[in-house]
Formats: sequence, C-alpha cells, structure tokens
Amino acid sequence: MTIRFKDIEKTYMVYGRPQDRLWEWVTRKPRHRVHVALTGVDFEVQAGETFGLIGENGAGKSTLLKIAAGTIGPTHGQVGREGRVAALLELGAGFHPEESGYDNIRFMAALHGLEAEAMEDFIVRATAFSELARETLERPVKTYSSGMFMRLAFSAATAIDPDVLIVDEALSVGDLHFQKKSLNRILELRERGATVLFCSHNLYQVRSLCQRAAWIHNGRVQAIGATEGVVTAYEAHERRRYAHLKAEVVDDAPEAPELSSVEAPTTAPLVKISQLITETSDGVNPAQVDSFQDLTVEIQVESYCKDKFHIGFALVRPDKDNVFGTSTQFQDPPTPLSGVGKHCMRVRFPSLPLLSGEYLWNVYVLDDSGLQVLDMAELIQPFTILNQKNREIGLVWLNHEISLAT
Repeated sequence: MTIRFKDIEKTYMVYGRPQDRLWEWVTRKPRHRVHVALTGVDFEVQAGETFGLIGENGAGKSTLLKIAAGTIGPTHGQVGREGRVAALLELGAGFHPEESGYDNIRFMAALHGLEAEAMEDFIVRATAFSELARETLERPVKTYSSGMFMRLAFSAATAIDPDVLIVDEALSVGDLHFQKKSLNRILELRERGATVLFCSHNLYQVRSLCQRAAWIHNGRVQAIGATEGVVTAYEAHERRRYAHLKAEVVDDAPEAPELSSVEAPTTAPLVKISQLITETSDGVNPAQVDSFQDLTVEIQVESYCKDKFHIGFALVRPDKDNVFGTSTQFQDPPTPLSGVGKHCMRVRFPSLPLLSGEYLWNVYVLDDSGLQVLDMAELIQPFTILNQKNREIGLVWLNHEISLAT
C-alpha cells in the first residue's frame, strides 16, 4: 500500500501550431519547445499514511497525482504502487459523457475486475453513497452539474474500499453536506489503514488530515516532511510573493469588507456567524486599542441543527498574515458546541502584548471533525493598536532583560 516515486521527470513537447508536428516529422528538425512539468521527484508515501501535496497552480501537483494513479506515465523514472488504487482526479475523468451514471459505475466496477455479485454490491454501495436520484443516474452524465459529477466520482472511487486513495482538489466542489460526508469517508478509510494522497489548496484541511506533506514548486519538491513545517514554509513563500505583487500594484487596496458583505457559502449554512464584538475599558468595538490593554472578543453564532460544531478565529494583519489563531477544537480536551439556537464564545486577552499596527479578525465555524468549514467571515472588525507607553518596534512585545558589561 505504498507509493514510491523514484527520480520522476515528466516533460511535454509544446508546438506553436498543429502543423509544426507534421513538419518536424518531415524535416527531422525540431519545431517544438520542451515544457518540464516535473523533475527530480523522489520520495515515498508510507503504507497507511495520509500524505498532502501543496503548491501554487501550475506547480506540477496534478501531473504527479496522475502519474501516481497510472493515468499517465513519467518521461523518466519509475513509480511503484501496491494494493488497489482509486483516484479522484479532475471532474469527469474516466467517465463517458454519453453513458448514464449507472453505466459509468458499471464500467468502473469492471475496470477494477469486479463481476457478478461483487459488481452488484459495488453499484448498490456507490449509488447509495452518492444520494443521487434514480432518474438522475439513468441520465447521460454529460447532463450532470459539477456537484453531481463529484458525488458520482467520489462514491464510485471509494466503494471498492481502496488500499490507496488519490484525491485531487475535487472536494472543493459540491454542497457542504456531501463535502462533510466525503471527508468523513476519507477519515474512515484512513482508520482502516488505507494510504491517502491528498492534494488541496485548503491548508487547514491539509494540516488536519495529513501526517506528512510535500510542497511542489516549479515541478520540483521544494520541501518534504512533517506537515506543519512544510505548510509553514509554503505560507512564508506565499507571503513573500504576495508582498512582491502588492508592491507592483498602483491602485489603492480595497477596503476591508463588513461582516454582512462577506461572501457566504453557496448553500445555507447549518451554523451561521451572527456577530463579532470586541470590548475594552473604552467601550465596544473600539477603532483604537492601546498596547497592553485588556481586550475581550465575543463571537455569536446561530445553529439550525443539533450537530456538534467548533468555533475558530484568527487575529490577522491586512495582508492576511496570521498573528494568532485558535479554535474550540484545539482546547484540551476539545470543547465542541451543539444544539439548535444561539451560542456565544468569549475570549479574553489580558494585557494584549501587540505593538502598533492595523489588525482584523477572521472567524470560522467548523464541523465536529474540525475539517469542514460551515460558515466563515474574514477580514472583519478592523482596528488599530497604538503603543503609546514605549518606543519598541515590531509586532509583539516580548519580555526581555538587558545586561551590560564593560
């Protein structure tokens, strides 16, 4: 159940015009340029491990996952796979658009070598998990929405109880209910000892799901190891890139959105953020806070279901750089909330040790696993901190002692 990448390289010949391929064959002179999608990739995903792949768009992550799944081969190098592999790559991959959902599921079962009763059991489990109506499953899949595609593809990929599951960003598509159901399925497979190769731009999910991760940059493995260290290195790179791009922007940055204007999920959340209130001795929601002043944050939410959920928040800078963040899930022990109705979480920061600067808040409501975001409000309640007691510079006050010697 391991996946072994040994000195993987993948290159593509890119032609400026379709006819250049023919002229190259006739003249025996190159009319193409070589695009290197991956080079020097060499690592192993251990059996039973949940391994994350992160990186910006175009870095080579999807190409590496396709090689891992066996849908394409490397130009050089070798990939070794053990056990039954199921892959959920780009939406619609492996489906015949003219055939029905039922027929496509049968095709997938046949590709995995299932026959007779085993095939029928596969079809029953896949269709039941997808929650798609019979009428929908009898239609050609070319009529499906992206969310329906994801339901069918994920259900079919996991119905075989794979030894290795490869997931490429597909869980970002679809409604919140099925996203949560899919994440729970991944956790269930992980508990059974399956190896999971998980690619996502959702760094919170990567941190929560994966024991190790690799950061792919320009086709190379930039960093590999424990998830927190790799994700932190990638975030630092993104901050530097963001700062560089920001310096090139001439137009003024847009104002931070109010809570009511923040984009909500496409479906009504089961738990909705109502309000965030900050309070100091000077009043409620102050525009200015002094360094070392006591600050209390109150987050109000309203739940429309009986399920357990967590509340998380982060104090951030205008460039989205996190200063501090935590969640009820991170408490020891975790302290989820539950029940229909209004809920409130209060957090007190005694003698807030931040120095002068502009700050905002991010607020998140998460499911009981802490993986699925049910509602969110980012860059809200901006305020300024002024350090009027001393002249130290930086982001935060650190207790220190100075000694001099002559």
